[in-house]
Amino acid sequence: MVNDGLASAVLDALPDATAVLDNSASIVAVNHAWRMFALDNGGRPAATGVGVNYLDLCARSSAAGCADARAAAAGLRAVLAGETVQSELEYPCPSPAASRWFLLRITPLAGPAPGAVMSHVNITRRKMAEQVAARQAAHDPLTGLANRDLLTARITTALTRRGGRAAVGDVGVLYLDLDGFKQVNDTYGHDAGDEVLLTTAHRLRSEVRPQDCVARLGGDEFAIAVPRVTASGLATLAERITGALAEPHLIHGDLVRIPASVGTHLAAPGELVRDVLKHADAGMYTVKRARAAAKAARAG
Repeated sequence: MVNDGLASAVLDALPDATAVLDNSASIVAVNHAWRMFALDNGGRPAATGVGVNYLDLCARSSAAGCADARAAAAGLRAVLAGETVQSELEYPCPSPAASRWFLLRITPLAGPAPGAVMSHVNITRRKMAEQVAARQAAHDPLTGLANRDLLTARITTALTRRGGRAAVGDVGVLYLDLDGFKQVNDTYGHDAGDEVLLTTAHRLRSEVRPQDCVARLGGDEFAIAVPRVTASGLATLAERITGALAEPHLIHGDLVRIPASVGTHLAAPGELVRDVLKHADAGMYTVKRARAAAKAARAG
C-alpha cells in the first residue's frame, strides 16, 4: 500500500499534515503537508518522518513536560488496541510569530497491514473565533471591561474552597457609580457620556493590579474584585479610586467633575457572591447619601 502510486498521490492531496502508522505506532508514510510543516518549524525528516515511532516522539515530549503529548499517546494506544474508533485532541501549537491551534485526529486503519491514520488539522481560525466570541460574551462592549457574569465568576472562584483546601485570603469588592452622570448625557449628549465612561474605565484600570477584575455592571455602575487583600489595603484602594475619579473631565471645552461614590466589602471564603455584591452596593449608597447630605448642608 505504501508504495502504491495512487495511494501516495491521494495522501499528498490531503491538505492536513497526515501520517500513516503501523500497528506498533511506527510511521510508514507521510504526506507533503506533514513534511512541509516539519521543515517550516525546524524539524528534520530523520526525527519526524518515516521510520520514527510516534509513541517515542510523544514520550520525549512528555518527559519535557508536555501534557498534550501524554494525551496524544494515550489516544493513539486506544485506537491501535481497538478500544475506540477515533481519538481527537485539540492542542495549542504557537510559533514565535503567531498563536496556532491544531486538532489531532487518529483513526484506525484496517486491512492486511493494520495501523492508524493520524492528521493534524489546523483549527486556528475556529479557535480564534471562539476566543473572540467568549471575550465578547464576558466583556462590556463599550469599555472592554468585564461584565457582571465575568465579575461574578471571578469572585466565585476567589471565594471557593478547592480540592479540600480553603480559598486563599479575603476578597475585597468595590461597588461604585458616578454622581451626576445623567446630567452629562442631558447637557452634552450621549457621545460625551460614552467618553466619560471610557475615561472612567481607563482610570480604574490604572489603579488596580493585574489580578484584579474591573467590571462595568451597566449604566454608570462599576465594580472591582480584589483577591487576597487586607482591610487596610482595600480602604487604600478605595481612596485612590475616589481621588482618581474626582479629577475633572474635559467635555466640549468645559471641565466637568463627575465624582464617584465608592462602597466596599471585604468578603471571607465561603460567602455567597450575591451577598458580597449586596453589601458592597449598600456601602456605596451609604457614601452617596452622606455626600448628598453634606452638599445640602453646605448649600443651606
